[in-house]
Amino acid sequence: MLCLAVSLCLLLTDQSDNQPIPTHEVVNNAQNNVEPHQPMQWFDVWQRSFTDSMDFTVSKFDGLFSDGSQAKGKAKAEGRIQLSWEPRTRDIAETDLRFRIRVSLPHLENRVDLLLSDNEDETQSDTIKAARSPSLGRQDNTTISLRFRPNINSHYSFRVGAGRRDQLYVKARYRDAYAFNSHWAMLYDTEIYQYTRDQFGAELGTSIQHVSSNNNVTRLNNRFYFRDNSNDWLWRHEIQHLYPINNHNALVYSFMVEGLNKPTYQVEEVYTGLRWRSNPIREWLYFEVEPFVLWLRSEDFSPSYGMALRLEAYYGKGE
Repeated sequence: MLCLAVSLCLLLTDQSDNQPIPTHEVVNNAQNNVEPHQPMQWFDVWQRSFTDSMDFTVSKFDGLFSDGSQAKGKAKAEGRIQLSWEPRTRDIAETDLRFRIRVSLPHLENRVDLLLSDNEDETQSDTIKAARSPSLGRQDNTTISLRFRPNINSHYSFRVGAGRRDQLYVKARYRDAYAFNSHWAMLYDTEIYQYTRDQFGAELGTSIQHVSSNNNVTRLNNRFYFRDNSNDWLWRHEIQHLYPINNHNALVYSFMVEGLNKPTYQVEEVYTGLRWRSNPIREWLYFEVEPFVLWLRSEDFSPSYGMALRLEAYYGKGE
């Protein structure tokens, strides 16, 4: 079952990620459990082989930075792969492939990470493809970057990489969290960046989280993006409610509104959905079903009804 201490601890102490905790992470924490020993199946062999192959490649890469001294830890890769079919009104063939890889390099004292992702915006890591705003060019963009932190527990991080329609960029970010009491906490972050074509940009985000006495989790997310090339702001407000059913199942309700500040403070899209997330076979293998409704300005706010079906596999984490 969902553990209150685990939820707050992850919110307040996990400084390795530099965005407000995505919904899939909260759900994973809610469903975290230790399985008894089970016979190996073909998907176990695939997951183990893939993890070992990634770790071997990362170990060779980390060795390039060796000065002959003993590394503090083992070079490892961790991440996730997600396949989705997201049919909806007016587009029944919508599919999506999402991935995220994080590489730790102990010979660099774990202060430098290599990040590879299908999308740079982790705040939309669990959003259906049609609901991701194209305003910032975040659809179907592979991003690779090196992230540097002054020390492993630093609130600051700096990135240099390539992404968003094959642009080079540099980025600086600050992230921290504050617990008001045993039920309420806030996570906030801000960042500035420079792209070769999109020029200067900045982001500001806050996430308020409440964990109730019956272990339900409610979060209010707010995020603002400034874009120098168009001299406007993109904003997003979202509320999410997590209801853990048991060790293997959870429901997540989401309602999101996104828009621009020009020519007026206007809404560009509205989204609502109810996700059922389950891992009945293995703790690293998830299945999701999410009926949703989407309203887009580009479609004259005519409601688009859909159903997202997802298969998601994690590797490396906790190995």
